[in-house]
Amino acid sequence: MFSRLRAMIRVRALLADLESCRSTVAEQGRQIASHAESLAHVTRLVDEKSSLLEDQATLFVEQARQLTEARQVIQHQASQLAQLDRFGILLAHIEKRVFSPEVLLDISPHIKRNILPNDDAALQKLMMATWAADPKSVLDYADLLASGFRVFSQNDEDGVLLRIFSKIGMTNRYVLEIGSNCSGSDIGIPENLSANLIIHHGWHGVVVELDPVECEKMRYFFSRNLATKHFHMTEGERHSYFSPNILQREVTPDNIDALFAEARAPAEPDLFIIDIDGGDYAVMESLSTVRPRVVVVEFEKRFRERFCVVQPDRANFSRRYPQSGTASLSAWQALMGARGYALTAIATCGFNAFFVRNDLAEGQFAPLSADAAFDQHPLLSTAPDSLWLEPDDTWVEIRHEGRLPTA
Repeated sequence: MFSRLRAMIRVRALLADLESCRSTVAEQGRQIASHAESLAHVTRLVDEKSSLLEDQATLFVEQARQLTEARQVIQHQASQLAQLDRFGILLAHIEKRVFSPEVLLDISPHIKRNILPNDDAALQKLMMATWAADPKSVLDYADLLASGFRVFSQNDEDGVLLRIFSKIGMTNRYVLEIGSNCSGSDIGIPENLSANLIIHHGWHGVVVELDPVECEKMRYFFSRNLATKHFHMTEGERHSYFSPNILQREVTPDNIDALFAEARAPAEPDLFIIDIDGGDYAVMESLSTVRPRVVVVEFEKRFRERFCVVQPDRANFSRRYPQSGTASLSAWQALMGARGYALTAIATCGFNAFFVRNDLAEGQFAPLSADAAFDQHPLLSTAPDSLWLEPDDTWVEIRHEGRLPTA
């Protein structure tokens, strides 16, 4: 009997323990449910805060974009106000009929590009007709040097180009120019090789420039010029001009073909110019979608023809001395020769080289080597030895078909 009683007491104790455990588990369950509910509430708060932060980030990005656009507009307006101030000073001098040396410098076409003559187009077309009537069958280097003059070009490239096209003719009158600015003018007149052809000879095309302020200056100029102001279009609330098409882009070997595809450039444009102060050679090496009839490139003249070298890293441009290019003339001749182009001239100041496609140059232009371009140059042939330099370790030698060495 006692043993049965003890067993019943143990059973009751176990049942009491079990009930206590059940109560404990139920309480812990309630706590877990409460914690889960709190966690769900916190999660909802986090989601709401995350959504709010995403909205604020989007807003900040949009505000940053608007601030960038506003800065560009303010810079452009500040430039215009400065121009108006200069015009006011000039008008005051005109009324007094007294000109200070500073004003005389501003209105001198030999110092700054602030005045364009109205009869340029007629004179240039008459000159081209005279050249075309020249019975001379083959133009040589001296002919092209003697033809140079400047309207929009930095030096005498405008005239050299017209002499070349008076010989081979103009087809689609399409120009592609990479690198342009208005630095030679107080009133936003472009300094490049395409503007004279566009303004005075009915050309059209694309001008690509990295600097957004310079792009706005060029758009403003072409929107006011009588030759181009009518090529107007509206995209949404933005007014633009489709000829010439001013693109604000960074040009690289990887995007050059896509860029010209975007611009819908013809397969054989009449003219291609590249001047980006670094990377020109690699961009030209990568170009494959178009085959221009004439190509103008900028070269480093202080190596003469003695070194066939390229400076691949544009960060090194003009660190040692003021450079005129990042590839020697010999390097350009190696690359362009491999691509089927003939060197016809370098400009009088020795910055730009002119290449004509072989199928057009044959029988029209006398062959010109890189050494002859210097030896027969009226100025560079007599330059002192101190002008000529040797490349440092930022330059690499070009060996096979003008191609840059691979890493």
